[in-house]
Amino acid sequence: MIRVAVIGCGRVCQRYHLPFLASRPDLALVGACDRDPERTAGLFPAESGVWVGDSVRELLARTRPDVLAVCTPNEDHVPPALAALAAGVAVLCEKPLAARIDQARLLASRVNGDPLFGVNLPYRFHELLPAFTSAVRDSVVTGVEFDMSTPGDRLWRACTPWHRDRRLAGGGVLLDLGIHALDVLVTVFGPPKVEECSLTGGAVEDQAELRLTFDGVPAVLRLDRAARTVAMTLTAHTPAGAHVLDFRRGELRQVGGTVRVSAQRAELAALTAFFDTVTGSGPGAVVTAGEALALQEIVTTAYRLAGV
Repeated sequence: MIRVAVIGCGRVCQRYHLPFLASRPDLALVGACDRDPERTAGLFPAESGVWVGDSVRELLARTRPDVLAVCTPNEDHVPPALAALAAGVAVLCEKPLAARIDQARLLASRVNGDPLFGVNLPYRFHELLPAFTSAVRDSVVTGVEFDMSTPGDRLWRACTPWHRDRRLAGGGVLLDLGIHALDVLVTVFGPPKVEECSLTGGAVEDQAELRLTFDGVPAVLRLDRAARTVAMTLTAHTPAGAHVLDFRRGELRQVGGTVRVSAQRAELAALTAFFDTVTGSGPGAVVTAGEALALQEIVTTAYRLAGV
């Protein structure tokens, strides 16, 4: 049985981590830490058997977990992650690595693979991405588009008000959703060159458009977290037509009319891959700190081009 503790008991923890842990009989939640004692007390009453508190060092000492899941605001990722690693505890960190690039570089420099460190970037593990990648590599790609939108800022604002604070969040939609999109793009096409970046929607941007090239192939990334609907599509244009991976619908629409459908919940894929690595119960895989840092370096370059 793998003992798991969490720090940061907000929306991401409640929506993804806790249901995932509850679904795995080989994982046991042993402790939770949050700055809001009322929230943790409400989530984990005394009879739950989960230790609760507001100190990560006490959490590690009292519960002796095998894994710490870091679900705090971005500004607070590094200290608990380093404390856990120093205690010999594996870490699963929410994206991005940190609010600031210097913090992200520091964390990545302290990770050496033992204890295990992973980042929760699930879409590279999407069930249909290998088929999309194979189709793209067998085609002459003339252009790439990635569109990602959500009304999440309105839906999540009460639970995650720190998203509107640049100090705590580190950025707006480009750092928040853009990391997901860039992870997929880099997985399929390799490292990009950042050409242009435009941001709109306030001091902590709600919309971003990023223009990239992958070995000369033009790509555009459009992000919106103040939209009316949820959408996430990756399109590769070829002379014969377009290959479209629709993450929201779980569909791959290929040139020639072939449609493949996913049966898995994509948002939990990185959690599954990480804990399968920890438990040895599946093939497993981990998004490394170095890979996450490379994505954040791309975002940092884009912000610099946009004058942020």
